[in-house]
Amino acid sequence: MMDEQPAMTVPPELGYADWLTAVAPAVRTLGWERHMHVDNLGEGVSIALLDVLPPEDVELVVEGPPTFSISIFLEGEGTVSIDGGQPLVVTPGTVVICSTDQIVSGVDVLRGGVRLRIVDVRFEPSLLADLGGPLWRHYGGRLLVDRSVPESGAVMVGFPAPPALLQVAQHISGCLYRRADVRRLYLRAKALEMLAIVMGLFLESEAAAAGRGERAQRKVEEAQRLIEGRLHEPWTIARLSREVGLNEKSLKSAFRAQVGQSIHTYLTQVRVEAAANMLSTGQTVTETALATGFTNLSHFSKTFRKVTGFSPSSLNRRR
Repeated sequence: MMDEQPAMTVPPELGYADWLTAVAPAVRTLGWERHMHVDNLGEGVSIALLDVLPPEDVELVVEGPPTFSISIFLEGEGTVSIDGGQPLVVTPGTVVICSTDQIVSGVDVLRGGVRLRIVDVRFEPSLLADLGGPLWRHYGGRLLVDRSVPESGAVMVGFPAPPALLQVAQHISGCLYRRADVRRLYLRAKALEMLAIVMGLFLESEAAAAGRGERAQRKVEEAQRLIEGRLHEPWTIARLSREVGLNEKSLKSAFRAQVGQSIHTYLTQVRVEAAANMLSTGQTVTETALATGFTNLSHFSKTFRKVTGFSPSSLNRRR
């Protein structure tokens, strides 16, 4: 049972390059040394491979210095979390990206009786400095599940690994090179390929969000043109949504953000302004009401007075 399994505490190390070695005490305590292999590839890149079958549920408490990691769960089930954050559920094919800028603690709970196979790739901040380092911090929340703890300077997000990322992880896990220099070269290339794929995913996510924003902006402008050009028609949000081709919720949200008013308020304002112009040129109250989309004269009068402060007939008499 989980409450019978003692937590394994991993002490923090002084240097970023030693982050992976921080896990070693817990691995030894669990008797997993022969199931874990670490490759320090130099120049700010390290890879850890873990392949083990936990006999029972394990709670692993980890504390380490600043890190940026890409962890892919090829097999296994459980949760990972940063202190102060909600747990992130992991299943086969889950990618967990973690970025911290200070010493941070976390808890990993691994399900017993289920094979655990993880590819964990870590990069030093110096390597990332020229690659737009804050990218994942800014856009991490756009991914599937965000379990970040901003007040701790910690970002942790998870999402299903795309096929290209899974393939790279499988290549790393199945690397057959044993000669040290060749293995180092191969794994380093694969680690950088993995980093490129992840950065590409973040950039594509942002580009897609920007595209959706531009599309919504065009739809709002189209809705404004429809309202202003066809005031006499019985506009509803549902009808306007169909006309411009954007769902009601998105249209209402984008309209308020862009125009600063709700669709209903804007429609009323435009109709009353048009009505005031028509009345000032001699149109009757009835003609004006019908031309601006009001089928009920009483409702027209009440709305007109509420917006302008005076009745339509009084404006009509001022000519």
